[in-house]
Amino acid sequence: MIKNKCKLSGLAIYFTLLTFSGYTQPQPYDQYKVDSLNKLIAATHADTNKVKSLIFLAQMYMANGNTELLLKYITEAESISKKLNYNEGIISSKFQKAFYYSTTGDWPKGILGVNELIPLLEKYSKKDLIGAYNLMFINTATQGHLDEAKMWVLKALNSPEFPNLPDMTKWPTYMQAGLSYEFINNLDSAQYFANMLQGFLKKYHHQDLENNSYNLLGSIARKKKQYDIAKEFYNKAVPVDHLGLAWVYDELKKPDSVIYHAKVALSDGEKVHDPRKILESSKLLAKYYADQNPALSNKYLQLYSDTKDTLFNANKLKQLEEIGLTEQRKAYESQQEKALYRNRLIQFGLVGLALLFLFATLIFYFNNRFKKRANEKLEEKNLELGIEKQKLETTLSELRSTQQQLIHTEKMASLGGLTAGIAHEIQNPLNFVNNFSEINKELIGEMQAELKAGKIQDAIEIANDIKENEEKINHHGKRADAIVKGMLQHSRSSSGVKEPANINALADEYLRLAYHGLRAKDKTFNATIKTDFDETIGDINIIPQDIGRVILNLITNAFYAVNEKKNSGVENYEPTVEVRTKSIKPPSGGLGVSIAVTDNGNGIPQKILEKIFQPFFTTKPTGQGTGLGLSLAYDIVKVHGGEIKVETKEGEGTTFIIQLPVA
Repeated sequence: MIKNKCKLSGLAIYFTLLTFSGYTQPQPYDQYKVDSLNKLIAATHADTNKVKSLIFLAQMYMANGNTELLLKYITEAESISKKLNYNEGIISSKFQKAFYYSTTGDWPKGILGVNELIPLLEKYSKKDLIGAYNLMFINTATQGHLDEAKMWVLKALNSPEFPNLPDMTKWPTYMQAGLSYEFINNLDSAQYFANMLQGFLKKYHHQDLENNSYNLLGSIARKKKQYDIAKEFYNKAVPVDHLGLAWVYDELKKPDSVIYHAKVALSDGEKVHDPRKILESSKLLAKYYADQNPALSNKYLQLYSDTKDTLFNANKLKQLEEIGLTEQRKAYESQQEKALYRNRLIQFGLVGLALLFLFATLIFYFNNRFKKRANEKLEEKNLELGIEKQKLETTLSELRSTQQQLIHTEKMASLGGLTAGIAHEIQNPLNFVNNFSEINKELIGEMQAELKAGKIQDAIEIANDIKENEEKINHHGKRADAIVKGMLQHSRSSSGVKEPANINALADEYLRLAYHGLRAKDKTFNATIKTDFDETIGDINIIPQDIGRVILNLITNAFYAVNEKKNSGVENYEPTVEVRTKSIKPPSGGLGVSIAVTDNGNGIPQKILEKIFQPFFTTKPTGQGTGLGLSLAYDIVKVHGGEIKVETKEGEGTTFIIQLPVA
């Protein structure tokens, strides 16, 4: 008894009539055209028109199944093309021959033909490489090397030329991809490509596209055990896919229907010399006649065995080895040619060196006559260069001093913003301390009066009030102390050492400080503040003072941008600044954290977007900015192993995004 499936399972010679490229357009057989072309060829000289006529005739004979004339005309076309150095003719004839061998199961010759084609296509016609990859899919699938076949499909899909191909040249690759996934039972991926083919079916009426698409859709439905849908698709194919129907009835355990459709499939396969159909149908017939008619079963079993031997006999395996040896010999000959070329280059080089030595000797002889004079000029030049060097060193020193002053100015500007923010933050708890101190002073006077009057209970109640107020004074005093310590911590010079820090708390503190700092400078300034902090972010290793300066700079810039837009007189405009944090997965791998500062200001013009991180570049009026804020921020983030990006749209706003890795 034969097993249900052989390894080929329909992947092998599935595309006998597919159009892979302009070089293999199948032509319907027309006796009148054939006779006319034969007469024309006989009377035509060996030129490019004769090559095209020979290839056209070969394509007709392929449709007619006349192998002898097909190969005769293709061989003649290739021979003439080589004599004429007609590259298009050489490629076209080789393509047609490789197409014939690949789609009729002669995979060793098919592989050899494609191997000869690929270097020519890479040099003269890269867009047709897709067709060569399609042929290699057929050849490797015919051998049962399905992983390698899938590799050729993916190579075609990922080719730079593939997206630019017309739809009617793309669909064979999609078909092969669908078949690859259908065979390994990855039906979701197979269905994805089948759906793409159905999209083509709605736009184009092409018999090969329809037949192969319906066959693939039928196979997917059959494997999903959707037998009614599978039969519907198999019946839509023209001609009807009787082999697919035989498989359906095989799974439904209907012997009579299996035998009927398998016989029709076998007859179709023998007519068009399709080994796949002959293999699969004879296998099914041998299986179902095993109990009914053993003699007939043996007949079909022998047919199955003979057909399989035709595809995988020892001669073909030997041819495959010879192909490998041929490729190795070509590589060796290529290396020998390169070695010979190198040797010639060395010989020419030695002769050139000898001539160069002679020329150098003459130059040296004449040069000595002017050496003294040249040395004098050189000394003069060195003296001039020394003077210029001193001037340049002085200028460089002045530039470095100016740069340090500008950096100091930038830091002092940031410190000024921090100071104003701290003053506002600390004012609130200090107000509580002062107010409760005044109240306690009054309560102590009242308590003394009650004690003098002998009202002990009233004095105790007042004492309790004083105690509660003292607790509030102590609480707000500690709050002010914490604010001062925290702000001093963030505003002091950087230690350069990373330490765990809460990025949400850091962002929130600098948001409030920046806002209150601007409010301290401009009482009319107001803006809506939004925050969206990812609470799942724990402490991360950073240099808090440095990252704090980066966040403060971006937030201050955001407030500046919205204030500028508001002052420009835009109607119904509400200045808004938002700070967001979230956990991310950077492209480099691992974990990370993102800090985004967004404003709805005027945005950054595209013409200056590339300059904003350059030192000393600023869009602020003279005296209001050093141009070092974003430059320093960029450097600090890079030192932390992160990156800073900007997204902007003129008239709508800007978002700066800091991405830091989590150690």
